[in-house]
This record gives sequence, structure tokens and C-alpha cells, in this order.
Amino acid sequence: MERPHTEPPQGGRGEEQETRERILAAASQLMAKKGYKGATTKKISQLAGVNEVTIFRHFKNKGAILEELLKGILDIRQQLESALQGEFSTLKEMLQRYARAYYEILVDRKEILMICMIEADNHPEVIRLFSSVPMTGVEVLSAKLQEFQDQGYLPKKDACTAALMFVSTFFYAFMAKYRVSLDADFQEEELFAEATDILMNGITEQGRQIGQVHRSGGCHE
Repeated sequence: MERPHTEPPQGGRGEEQETRERILAAASQLMAKKGYKGATTKKISQLAGVNEVTIFRHFKNKGAILEELLKGILDIRQQLESALQGEFSTLKEMLQRYARAYYEILVDRKEILMICMIEADNHPEVIRLFSSVPMTGVEVLSAKLQEFQDQGYLPKKDACTAALMFVSTFFYAFMAKYRVSLDADFQEEELFAEATDILMNGITEQGRQIGQVHRSGGCHE
């Protein structure tokens, strides 16, 4: 079958990059289920559809594969900041979009996050990476709420605590569904809406609907 014409990635041919990505995908899937030790290079090669020698042509060792996978945790800040940009008719709409974006980031990286939880004792450095996921979510939202407070669009309250409570709702919902495998009786969109209402009741005056949020980041009555 003829491959679509694409520009080869810098530093290697397109086929080599595709092989590398298959190796990473296979390693991610296996490590999330079996842990670092259980995901042998032999099993990774079988799942990726390559021979074991090919793995070591792309990665120095299995530890290098893990390091590459963990980099996927470090790129979420820009995505979260983008979720707060653009035009929104209400503050509520903006918060629901942020909630959705944060939860989707967790789901998209669920295998990497599972690896972090499994390997936290054996690889202490992953604890820092894992904890950065909720804390980055808190920092980005807290900064936005603080900005609105400084501009006079929100009452002066503890923006960090508000953001922490909001983000924690989705982090623990994710954990309950994908890590603990609880039969959690919630629909994501309903969770986003309900958590947003609760947050707004806490940070606005008597939970009133406030402001139109524009590209400039401001609100008006």
C-alpha cells in the first residue's frame, strides 16, 4: 500500500520515526499493565511488531524508553493555558471548557500515569512528574482566577484553594475510573457542569452569573 506523502521527521526517515512510535506505544501499553520489570524488551518487540535488535537501535536501553514516555507528562501546561484562551459568553462556559480539557488530558495520558503509579517506589523521580499533573492544572487555573480578581471581575478570595478543589474533582474522578476501577456513577459532562456550579457559588458573590469573557481575558457585566 502506498504511504501518504509526508515530510520525513528531522533526523531520520519517516519509516524510522513510525517504528520508534510503535515501540513507544507498545512499551506504554505493557508498562501500564505489567510494570517496568514485567514489560521486557522481548514483549515490547513482539507487541510493536519489530525484532528486539530494532529496539536497541532506537533506544540505548529500556530505561531510555521509560524516560521518553515520561516526557509526555511535561507538555500539559500549554494545552491548559490554551483552554482558557478565546471567546466565552460566560465565566461558567470557560470553566467547563477548562474542566473538559483537563480531564481529557488525563485520559489521553492514562497509560503514562498508570506507569508512574506502578513505578513510583522503584523510580522516585517519577513521583515529581506524577504530582506535576494535578499541580500544573491548579497553577494555570489559579493564575486565571487571580487575574480576574485583580481586574475586579471576581471578589477577592483564595484563588489557589478554589482551583485546587476544582481540579481535584476531575483528578480523583479519573483515578476512580481508570486506576481503582470503581463503578463510578457519573457522566463526564454532568460532572463538569456540577463542579463548575459549585466553584462559582464559592468564588462569586452569591453564585451570580458574571461577566462575558473576551479574548483580552476580561469580563463585563
